[in-house]
Amino acid sequence: MSLEKIYNYIEVNSEKFIKNLVRLVKQPSVSAKNEGLKECAEIIERMMKEDGLSTKIIPEKEGNPVVFGEIKGKKAKKTLLFYDHYDVQPPEPLEEWICDPFSGVIRDGKIYGRGVSDNKGDFVSRLKAVQAFLETEGSLPVNIKFVVDGEEEIGSVHLLEVIKKNRELFSADAAIWEFGGTDRHGRPRIYLGLKGVLSVELRAKGASRDVHSSNAPLIPNPAWRLVWALNTLKNERDEILIEGFYDDVKKPSEEEIAYVRDIPFEEEEEKKDLGLKSFLHNLSGLDAVKTLLYQPACTINGLLTGYTASGSKTVLPNKALVKLDFRLVPEQRTRDIFYKLVKHLKTHGFEDIEVIQHGATEPTKTPLTDKFVQTVIKAAERIYGRKTVVYPTSPASGPMHLFRNILGYPVVSAGCAHEESRGHAPNENITVKGFIEGIKFMATIIKDFATV
Repeated sequence: MSLEKIYNYIEVNSEKFIKNLVRLVKQPSVSAKNEGLKECAEIIERMMKEDGLSTKIIPEKEGNPVVFGEIKGKKAKKTLLFYDHYDVQPPEPLEEWICDPFSGVIRDGKIYGRGVSDNKGDFVSRLKAVQAFLETEGSLPVNIKFVVDGEEEIGSVHLLEVIKKNRELFSADAAIWEFGGTDRHGRPRIYLGLKGVLSVELRAKGASRDVHSSNAPLIPNPAWRLVWALNTLKNERDEILIEGFYDDVKKPSEEEIAYVRDIPFEEEEEKKDLGLKSFLHNLSGLDAVKTLLYQPACTINGLLTGYTASGSKTVLPNKALVKLDFRLVPEQRTRDIFYKLVKHLKTHGFEDIEVIQHGATEPTKTPLTDKFVQTVIKAAERIYGRKTVVYPTSPASGPMHLFRNILGYPVVSAGCAHEESRGHAPNENITVKGFIEGIKFMATIIKDFATV
């Protein structure tokens, strides 16, 4: 089996592959707005069928369907699963885009569009790696499965039930997760884990309607009530004050720290890109990277109350809400943190504030010593010609724990994005070069995994 023959096929057919990606990007699929999801799932299934996979659309109760695809190798002894998602973030603010966010415009060597890097480009790169094997070799050296989620961007709230009902269908020997890419200097980056996330909403209520602000000496203000409650959650040193919050936080191992030391942290470029003079508490170097990867966090995602349009309006609002997320590290559990949050608010006299859970995923990671990790590292270095940057975990979150913790196989995240891909932001993009390299990268993993 010749990888050079497969690489050549990918190069010759690169324009066709790009057109396939643009076709998918043009289909809106915004899960937060329930926009275009059914149509996108149908396109995903059609694309897999066109490339020879057997498919199945698995409905999620009260949610968006999972699209499953599978193809077996003639002499394959192992199964590799690809986890992707077809839902995307809302494209707003629209005025900041240089093109229609669902156009798939190609400009200056980049493909633009909402979801092109997160995660439609990765999905297509994996599918086309499978096609390259079938067209050049007639078969695959491993069995391949695709699980394409329709709710990743809203917490994959129904995926657990789907997995429970389809454990055998989702069984594998290893999995490639949905994101990854290269840094500013073209070094490949892979990730072996994810933080957990608990998303909640706090609601405070006052009078039955908004009233004139002149009534403030008499009428309770839910906006102040919410601010006071928030002030009990975290201090000015960014320490979370919920009793027992840090009980299960474990220090990283010496082996992990050795890999973390090799992570290039271009802090000056990062601060310049974000318009910052410094990071929180003047963190820098190894301390900054360790904090990012191994410390939990509590973040205000948004506040809504009263009048926020232009000019002024002397109003006392009758309700206020805040959306928060808690990023959690291995050994912490979302159910425990939710319980501790509710107890904390009651203990501090805020039992009147309603606490609503919107989504939760658990932290997880694959050991650095796993053979599959080394397979992906070597494949990346073959394609990109640079030392692989290995993140023992990631500050991001997702449903990886369902595959790693429940189904029990190693999971590594790797993809075809780049440092300026702008995932979740206006002008999301990947480079044409990075997309084609990503196909070759996935093809290399497929071949090498068969012999590990």
